[in-house]
Amino acid sequence: MKKKEIGVLGIQIGQTSNKRDNLRRATALIEEGFKRHKKIDLICLPEQFYSTVTPETRKSDGESLESEFFYTFSEIAVKHRVNIITGSFPLAKDGKVYDCDLCINREGVIVGDYSKTHLFDAFVSRESDSYDAGNKLGIVDFDFGRVGLVHCYELRFGEYLRTLALKGIDFLVVPSMFYQPRVDQWQTLITSAALNNLIYVVAPNQYNSQHFGRSCIVDPFGVTITQASDKECCFYGVLDMEYQKQVRAKVPVYKNRRPELYNVL
Repeated sequence: MKKKEIGVLGIQIGQTSNKRDNLRRATALIEEGFKRHKKIDLICLPEQFYSTVTPETRKSDGESLESEFFYTFSEIAVKHRVNIITGSFPLAKDGKVYDCDLCINREGVIVGDYSKTHLFDAFVSRESDSYDAGNKLGIVDFDFGRVGLVHCYELRFGEYLRTLALKGIDFLVVPSMFYQPRVDQWQTLITSAALNNLIYVVAPNQYNSQHFGRSCIVDPFGVTITQASDKECCFYGVLDMEYQKQVRAKVPVYKNRRPELYNVL
């Protein structure tokens, strides 16, 4: 059954070379969030905050599902009876390595996962040298509703976001590691995703010397309802699904679409 109001706790944290400490700090921020807020249905963390791989280390540093990463969040889910989107870790599977989020329910069980489909081969980066691209849509059903998942760079693919929206997602989560100095693009892309699809967007970003944070939750009218401070921290917001429904009634872009005219190939 879909909930009318969904409490979301986001975690803004940056990667270091110490994977265990990254998990420790993330866990501490989650516990801080539960001290401050009582109504939490979902926890979301950033892309690659735990660990990343390079072309040289992908074979040695990719991890299986049976790892400390999964068990840490599974235990948190059970302890607090909360759903979690873990942020991504390097999942090694069938000889490949994916930039993969785990989606864990209140019982500590994986109910879905998402491996980044559009790799960041742009500017001076070639993410495809380190990771393999996933091939399935980022859609996961939790007990409160349906969530769409994309990573960071994928905000630039409007047709992909619209595809998720047309599949009936209730809101979009964007685990990210958006880097300095492009905070203006970050804010524009998130706001555009919300406005174009009339949907809440939850965007946890890394914060460290390379990544500027500014994690946020934006509502279907493009209004930022919460934003993280310039530090490692947690942030919180309530997603009002009735309000989202009202917004869509006022701006009926889904009803007014004319897909017979569109060619996005």
